[in-house]
This record gives sequence, C-alpha cells and structure tokens, in this order.
Amino acid sequence: MPINTTAIAALLRPGLAAVFGMYPDYPSQWTEIFDQYESDKAVEIEYEMRYLGLAQIRAEGAPTAMDNNAGQRIQTSYVNRYVGLGFQITRQAQVDNLYKSKFPEMARALKKSLDQTKEILGASILNNGFNAAFPIGDGQPFFSLNHPIDGGVYANRPTVLAGLNEASLEQAIIGIQQFRDMANLICMTKPQKLIVGPQNQFVAERLLGSSFRTNTPNNDISAIYNLSSIPQGYRVNQFISQQAGPTNSWYVKTDMPGLKYYSREDRETDVYSDMLNDNLICKAIERYSFGVSNARSMWGSFG
Repeated sequence: MPINTTAIAALLRPGLAAVFGMYPDYPSQWTEIFDQYESDKAVEIEYEMRYLGLAQIRAEGAPTAMDNNAGQRIQTSYVNRYVGLGFQITRQAQVDNLYKSKFPEMARALKKSLDQTKEILGASILNNGFNAAFPIGDGQPFFSLNHPIDGGVYANRPTVLAGLNEASLEQAIIGIQQFRDMANLICMTKPQKLIVGPQNQFVAERLLGSSFRTNTPNNDISAIYNLSSIPQGYRVNQFISQQAGPTNSWYVKTDMPGLKYYSREDRETDVYSDMLNDNLICKAIERYSFGVSNARSMWGSFG
C-alpha cells in the first residue's frame, strides 16, 4: 500500500516545530572483514586444491616416492542475490504535504536501509559461524575443530570456547600459526586484526593498547603488544551478535584470503511516476554475495 495522506496526516497541517527521524550512520564496517571482488556470473565457484605432501626418505637404490594425491578438494559457491527496497507515495500526499523539503530524506532512508542490510548479511557469516546449520564448503561450520584435510583436521577455534582475554588471544595467535593446508603441511599464516562487537571494545583496547600486561599485579610487558602480534589493531563491528548467534564473540582476521564479497551489480536507484494512478515510486536494488571459502582466514571464539 502506498504512503497516503493518512500516513502523513500531521504533515498536512501547518505549525509543526520539527519533523525528524533520520540519524547518523556508522561508517561501513563489513569492509574491515571481507575482501572485495567483482563478479560477472550468477554463481562464483571456488575450489581449494590439495598439492604435494611431505618428502620421503629414500633408501639406497630405492625409487623416489611419488605423491599422486594432488587435486581439487573443497568447493565453495557464492550465489549472487538481489537485495532491494522501495516505497510509493500517492499524488495527493505529495501535493498536500506542507513539508516537502523533508521528503528527500526518504531517499537517504532508502540508502540507509540497503547499507544496514549489507552490514547484517556480512556479519551473519560470523554470527552463524559456530552453528552447524550453516556449514561452509567443507561441511563444517565456519569456526570448527574439525575442518577436514588429507590425513587429519585443523581447527580455527579453541577446544574450549573462551571470552576475550590475554590467554585466549595468545592461544588464537598460536593456533593461527599452526594452520595446515590440504596436504597436512603447516602453512605460514599470520594474525592481522581483531574484530569485536561493542561489548568487547574496552577489553580489546586494554589488551592491544598497553605495553604492559593488564589485570595482573606483575610488572610484566605485554607480549602481544611488544611482538606486534595483531599489527592492524582491533575494529568494532556494531552488527556482531545482532542476529541469532553467540554473544560476547570475538574474531581474529588473518592474512589468508577467504572472506569474500562478490559484487555482481552495483546499486541502482530509480524514481518514476505510475501513469495509471500517478503514485511516485522509488526503488533501489543491488546484487551481491558474502561468503567464506577458506576457514584459515579467521579464528573465532566466544565466552
């Protein structure tokens, strides 16, 4: 049903002191988590490969061992979907509105709606990351103890989930450095930045902002700070745990690619008048996908 004079009855009378409802937005936050790519297909498909394993000691006179197990392993599909919203206003509501200067805010509200939808969809990859109902390409939730590789598994979460503190962050740094590839070889992976929700921002500041240990009477240095273990610091994401999922969660993004945003169609806005009823129609659409094709791209936990 279009916005009509009943919906804006107060705007048809003079003398209002103020008409308000638009508020400031946070800067884009999903860009701190996802690498951005352009897409030219409905579905982008990625495969993780298994390359060669360990070399073998060769006995005198024996042949060199052959590793013929290389090949494709895990498939990840990024399905680009349309996201859109619009509104209609009757001609009478347009003509009789006495505060027409406020109507351009409807267009800004449309942008805000699409922006926040994108933030929620991006954050949902993390918010649902511990839920087995939302598996990634290897059949495990994003944060799992059992990501399959040839001859074993690797983990990108602690065995016992823990809140953000010095010990749990140190464990994350060590765990990231021990990630293994599909051939079960250790791959050099480094922590880059800490991603927290608003509930953990003060803990993150104390952990990464002081050259000395926190919550201890000892005059020890902070190894995390002095080793620059999290070189890009921390970022607060207001949309973490806004959906169904763990509270008090925190994440360490690594230098391993894998958290990806594919843009299939840029945002388009259209405004036109319906020739039959003269309603003004405004809509905006865009097409994209969020996903993760490499669990080594992040370590996650929650308290």
